[in-house]
Amino acid sequence: MNPFIITAYKAPEFFCDREKETDMLMRSVINGVNIVLYSLRRMGKTGLIKNAFHQLGLSTDYQLIYIDIYRTKNVDDFVNELANAMLKIDKKTWYKKAFDFIKNLHPMITVNPISGQMEVEIKPINQGHGTTNLESILQFFEQYQSKIIIAIDEFQQITEYPESGFEAFLRSKIQFLNNVNFIYSGSNRRLITAMFNNYNRPFYQSGATLYLDKIPSDVYALFIKKLMVNNGRSISDELITKGLLWTETYTWFTQNYFNRVWGKGVKNITQELLYEVEAEIFSEKERDFIELRNLLPENQMNLLIAIAKEDGVSQPTAKDFLAKYKLGSSSTINSALKVLEQKEIIYNENNTYQLYDLYLKRFLQN
Repeated sequence: MNPFIITAYKAPEFFCDREKETDMLMRSVINGVNIVLYSLRRMGKTGLIKNAFHQLGLSTDYQLIYIDIYRTKNVDDFVNELANAMLKIDKKTWYKKAFDFIKNLHPMITVNPISGQMEVEIKPINQGHGTTNLESILQFFEQYQSKIIIAIDEFQQITEYPESGFEAFLRSKIQFLNNVNFIYSGSNRRLITAMFNNYNRPFYQSGATLYLDKIPSDVYALFIKKLMVNNGRSISDELITKGLLWTETYTWFTQNYFNRVWGKGVKNITQELLYEVEAEIFSEKERDFIELRNLLPENQMNLLIAIAKEDGVSQPTAKDFLAKYKLGSSSTINSALKVLEQKEIIYNENNTYQLYDLYLKRFLQN
């Protein structure tokens, strides 16, 4: 097995560091404190949650539920994600009670032809009243005999639902639950911090905050070296450092990069092999670039290329920057920045604009 995991969480030995963050998550939920976990995309939030759940599963009898609501469009979708997650808990005593309860909501039950797993779709008797089913599910959690921890990934998505007042409704129900604690996770820093830091929002200060930053490069280097050596591969410290510089220690990109290196099947890893991996990434990103160029107006595409070549821009309307890349007026650039941020192609972190897709940035810099 390739030890550099890029999909689902496997086991602690394939999970790099995050010991303090895992401990904080566990201590908080054990002590009845909800957590607001946020970071940039692909920084490893989901892996951290799954790692904490793994540890909690070993030391407690808690029921641990994880849902990702990024693709949900409304309250009904939210309810269905929660109901399906309930049925994926591999504990017989829990499963029977959860299944019996969900049957009372008159679901449509199907079997996924790919995964073979049972899936449910719950529709409210009266359209637009999905909150009634959600309230019933939360009451079921509250009455269950053991503690329940629910992690909701991409939690900021609820602000996009068409049902007015859902954020306030959900908060009004959650605040009275004694048997359930929550991990609210999000990758849109602007939206998630507004939800919990703005005093006139329903979830204001309703959880302790945990920001997930990059793993220190020296820690990541030791982890990579260990996985390589323990699995019969040889790589110099210098090459590991070069790989980490190329990926900027972003968790997913680092895992993906060294997954590719490992996947070459070469026991003694060389600089030429790293170049080969990078060339493959460039080839893949060339196709993405062509597609993006066809979708974006010229001014947005030119701005995107300029940000990549500058390796981030803190003053995008500065005269020197505009002149260097022939970007036009500052008002045009401000409009392009706003659209690119809304499309989640770029982000602003510490007053610097960067591309979300590190591999695309490397391609544009090449």
